[in-house]
Amino acid sequence: MATAGLRDSNRDTAGDFIGECSVTQSCEPCMKTNVSKTATVFCKDCDEFLCDACKNPHTVYKAGKHDIVKCKDTKSVSVGVDMKGLDICQEHGREIDFFCNDHSKLCCSKCVLTHRKCDRMDEIANAFGQKRPDLQEVKQSIIKLQSEADAIIENCKHAESGLNDSIAKISSEIDTMRDRLIKIFEDAKQKLLSEAKQFKTSEVRRIGNKLDETSNVKDEINKEISMCCSVLDRGTPTQKYIYAMKIKKKLNTIESNLNKQHSIDISSSMTVSFPREITTLLEMEDNFLKLNCDGNKTVETSRIILPSQPWPLSLELLVSVDLHKTGDDDGEPSITGLDFLPDGRLVAVDNKNKKCIILNERLQRLGTPYKFKAHPHSVVCVSHDALCVTFGGSVCIFSLSTDNTIRLAREMITTSKFDSICCISPSQMVASTYDDPRPARVLSVDGVESDFHQLEFGNKTYEYLESKCTYVQSKNMLVLTDRLAHTVYVYDTVKGTSRVFTNEKIQEPRGACVGPGDTVLVCSTANNSIVRLGVDGDLMCTYPVDMKYPESMCVSKDGTRLAVSNTAKGARKLNVYKMSPAMS
Repeated sequence: MATAGLRDSNRDTAGDFIGECSVTQSCEPCMKTNVSKTATVFCKDCDEFLCDACKNPHTVYKAGKHDIVKCKDTKSVSVGVDMKGLDICQEHGREIDFFCNDHSKLCCSKCVLTHRKCDRMDEIANAFGQKRPDLQEVKQSIIKLQSEADAIIENCKHAESGLNDSIAKISSEIDTMRDRLIKIFEDAKQKLLSEAKQFKTSEVRRIGNKLDETSNVKDEINKEISMCCSVLDRGTPTQKYIYAMKIKKKLNTIESNLNKQHSIDISSSMTVSFPREITTLLEMEDNFLKLNCDGNKTVETSRIILPSQPWPLSLELLVSVDLHKTGDDDGEPSITGLDFLPDGRLVAVDNKNKKCIILNERLQRLGTPYKFKAHPHSVVCVSHDALCVTFGGSVCIFSLSTDNTIRLAREMITTSKFDSICCISPSQMVASTYDDPRPARVLSVDGVESDFHQLEFGNKTYEYLESKCTYVQSKNMLVLTDRLAHTVYVYDTVKGTSRVFTNEKIQEPRGACVGPGDTVLVCSTANNSIVRLGVDGDLMCTYPVDMKYPESMCVSKDGTRLAVSNTAKGARKLNVYKMSPAMS
């Protein structure tokens, strides 16, 4: 087998002497101009032979470091590798010495006979000297393919592990579910009453605090009314002027205190609801438990199979906060990205003020907001302690501690400009783009970008804020909104098919997220509402929200809460709703 590389075997011109073999090398830059000059030196870094005339221009004008040695010292330089048979013609078993440009084929001396009528048959030595292939680019392509292969292997291992875990858990989960169903109504009443009493105690305390604070403000108001009447009736012009000037600041303080009390929401009633799933379960009798398997994508443990049509949904406002500019803000907050952590904390990114904020269930800040260097677009929680934030031409991964400290883990510069983002799997995300003919792309947590090659998106390129996306993992469905066309597109990423939703209730659709029952929730911005779509059906329902121009939203991991933010200047809000099955 020939083991020397093409450069070694084709670049040399040999002269034989009695008793020894001497090899002379030609200057490679001179060869490109059809001039044959003997090389005197060799550049180890560029792997190139040079004559004395070409040595200085090479070191001065060619970028990089240059380790120049004399040709006699190149015996210690490795100029060949074991090609593992790649330099041998598979058809004739001979060394490859030629390249046929007409057929783009490597040839041995015997192949040349077959290609003798071809017009462009070159010796590899000449071809290499005229057009040197970029092996660094080839190396990067191989490394990228290696990364993709590693990701697939890891996904396969994860799937196999999931199958083993599923089988181990099926019996245990069925037993647990049976015991819970037997016991659930015995405990539900006492638990519900206990929660109601605790809530009442908490609310009464909050009501009392609000009442006390407001009463104190009212006492101040009464004092000022008395003083104002006295000055107005009996004060001198000087006193009236002084009082008018000083009361302005105090009135601002009083008004601020009243606004603060206005913003504190209190509850005046409680209700109980019974899920539709319970009556559905009773109607199904012994057919409620089935093994749900999808050989192409996922295998799930046994679960209750409900009718294919998703159940009706009701929204109940739990808490609402007005978003005002604070002391360290550049302007009125603009929440453009939301996502829930598995433990229920809410992550919000403020595009205007370049912040990331962690909130509890009452929308109170936890920890210190993280200050970005650029304007964030969207956020997704990739795990219980990691966040991914888009900044247009870059994507950053942040770590999040239990004490709500946010730290930058790494920054990934992307070839596309990304806006909204959501998870496909623990290692992959899908993001909408702008100024890019590919409206949605896949991005791994390692920064590898890829496309939905099987999907036909058309030729439309969106500008910033014209399109957002979400992904229904269980159905392999990609959802894209088109704000200016008042349209929602749903793509089956496995079959390559698509559906188009247009309706008078869908006006300027913006943010989208996956809702209960594998449905899709979309902000119908111009209608000040949220639209619920079934990816396999049609528009199901609309929900008016008490805010103007809803833009971004997300659903908690347990599917019980919905967070929504809006873009109305001077009236920006962040609301959290309770989602529950509607009573039939």
